[in-house]
Amino acid sequence: MEKDNYHRLNNDPDVIDGFSRTLPEIEWLTLVLILFYLTVGDVEETVKPLLILASCLFAIVIIVFQYINFFNESKEWKISVQTWLMILYISYVLWYSGKLDSPLFNLYLLPIIASAITLDKLATFLKTGLIGLTMLYFQSSEANEGILPSLTESGELLLLFFPIVLVTYITTMLSADIQRGFNRLKIISETDELTKLFNRRSLNRLALKMFGMATRHNRSVSALMVDVDNLKPVNDKFGHDAGNLLLINIAQCLSSVLREEDIAARYGGDEFIVMLSDCSITQAQQVAKRIIHEFNQKRLSYKGSTIELSASIGIASFPEHGQTVEEVVQNADIAMYSSKEQGNNLVSVYGQK
Repeated sequence: MEKDNYHRLNNDPDVIDGFSRTLPEIEWLTLVLILFYLTVGDVEETVKPLLILASCLFAIVIIVFQYINFFNESKEWKISVQTWLMILYISYVLWYSGKLDSPLFNLYLLPIIASAITLDKLATFLKTGLIGLTMLYFQSSEANEGILPSLTESGELLLLFFPIVLVTYITTMLSADIQRGFNRLKIISETDELTKLFNRRSLNRLALKMFGMATRHNRSVSALMVDVDNLKPVNDKFGHDAGNLLLINIAQCLSSVLREEDIAARYGGDEFIVMLSDCSITQAQQVAKRIIHEFNQKRLSYKGSTIELSASIGIASFPEHGQTVEEVVQNADIAMYSSKEQGNNLVSVYGQK
């Protein structure tokens, strides 16, 4: 089933993993540029030890977050923390290397770009606001005239700050466009065009994750193989448009019965499969009966004729009927054919007569 929040770009595990691998490269680049400046730039000898110490601490942060698996999974909050720390580290270096006149000032753009690509607009603009306040503090400390600068100084500060705001705006807009494109491609690649349920490829990937969770937490997963009984007669009598309408309504009925954590997918032409998370065989039978009841309650009207919804359902469960997704699906398919042999609109459990 299509779930909007599943397609959020910075919540997608694969995308977050990619960003998490890219971010340390940006952090190392920042560190290398600062160390290079400490080597060849005009920096007071008395402050070099402080900046080297800060650089060492920043390097430790990078290693802790990225390389020693202190935090096992890539998460959005980790990227957020790292970009905040980048801003603090750059601000500390600027304080001792010329403040607003420092040649390292443009390093502020790196955490802004990283945040805009990986996080939402609010987080990025908050970082931009912190940079603005830091710049104001730098200018007031240089003038020694209090927090509020003069009109001329304000104009100069705005001219310096404006490129950062512009980069923030452009990168967040580009990131939003990328996310919309990503969402569209993900929906196309992972869902069945007709029914809007997951397709077979998505089912395999999501089912593997569900089985992995079930194994770790000693839970059951039940699979329901659903085969439409009357698709061929409907196609022969009314045409494929009527058959498509039948499949769409079958999918809608499945979606109305299932929970948020369950998976429904179109498995083949007239076959659907449902994966029920943390669901025993007895509970799966109850779900299957509700699905059959939902089918029986619905009638389709097509060009003055009534089309009934009818399906045969087979049930198999992990770990009772198989240790892998393939085994459980295969056994659910066998149980479904047992339902068909006994008559349409029935539910059968694998291994039960």
